[in-house]
Amino acid sequence: MAKSRVRQIIKLIVVCLATLVMLLGKSSFAELRTPQPAEPEPVESPVVANAPTETDIFDDSLATDTDSLDDPTDTGDVQPESITDFLTSITGSLELPVEGATGWAAVAMPLYNEADTESDTVADFDAGQVFVIITELDDWWYVRSSNGELGWVEHKGCLINLPDVIPSIVYNITNAYSARTRSSGYEIPGVTGHKLYDAFSYNPRLSRDEFITPSLYSSSKLLFTAQQLALESGDTIIMHEAYRAHASQMRSLALLEELIESNEEAKAAINDGPWNLGWFMSTRMSNHQRGAAFDVSLGKVLSHEIVQIGEMSFIKITEYEEYRMPTEIHELSPLAISLVRPVDSRDRNTWREVPLADTMTPGAIRLLDYFDRAGFTPLASEWWHFNDLDGAIAANELGIVGAFFISEILSFMP
Repeated sequence: MAKSRVRQIIKLIVVCLATLVMLLGKSSFAELRTPQPAEPEPVESPVVANAPTETDIFDDSLATDTDSLDDPTDTGDVQPESITDFLTSITGSLELPVEGATGWAAVAMPLYNEADTESDTVADFDAGQVFVIITELDDWWYVRSSNGELGWVEHKGCLINLPDVIPSIVYNITNAYSARTRSSGYEIPGVTGHKLYDAFSYNPRLSRDEFITPSLYSSSKLLFTAQQLALESGDTIIMHEAYRAHASQMRSLALLEELIESNEEAKAAINDGPWNLGWFMSTRMSNHQRGAAFDVSLGKVLSHEIVQIGEMSFIKITEYEEYRMPTEIHELSPLAISLVRPVDSRDRNTWREVPLADTMTPGAIRLLDYFDRAGFTPLASEWWHFNDLDGAIAANELGIVGAFFISEILSFMP
């Protein structure tokens, strides 16, 4: 009897185990035979034009607290590491597009409802009116002023903020914090070591503090050509000044005249040979007032990085060594001459027939070569000064006279 119960229990256990194995087997088999959904075909997203709207640009209420906004450089895109590779990827006439850059009316001008001088006028801009560029169409910019006015301006009469469109240049606007200006090595009281104007601000487009450096829009394109030539050779332009208000120049001129009247050595030096005061600081109007002149030096690039902010990427020079130059920047005397004798600054070619000054260093000659090939004309009395003669002529015809100071930007990231 006991043996019979044991057999029954064993049979029952065997049946249960067999049933369990069968059930598990059916489950596994069913998984293998059940059709799995096919991987979806990749769908190409339609290309949507990244046209900025008023809300996109100016309404901060749309910002959300996300990792991507906290770190605007985190895009996941692999950027070219070398400067040469990066330069080949640039397709426009500037390093960055003008959309989102700050501009200024260099003369009084109408703000039109359409890109047509026959259209209605929205407002009248005074010289120095700041605006942000929203888009470009041929010879026109669609802009928004600091007063909120929207409309079209002809950009031939406008300045643009250089760091917004050529961020790879090293900007060191010494007159905006401590002027280095001297004459024959003598300090100019009230100028040397003084801040001559405001030109420094946080730049939201570049996500960094940067100098405000305006120039004529047409001249900025030539400048970028010079910077490309420099970068291709492992160098970078160091920008010391572009646009300069006429009032600032006249103040410095008056203080320089006081120095040379009280200092016989400085007076004798500045009038040495064929030179005179006007060669070292214009007593009337200079191309700086027209936005068509640049005071620059040159540096050897030691390190750089490719910075990406949103959809923009650009070169940032992180370390450089300035070449030895004939003098410090803004040495107003014959010590700083680039040619052995004066040449009319409006003459495009005669300067090529005049020997370089013996004081011109290899670095200064490299700098001259880059600007010459880019289409600029040097100034015989200052190794650092280069003119865009076409831009200066156009600016003169428009009546651009540098009648305003600049200390505000409206730049944004497009």
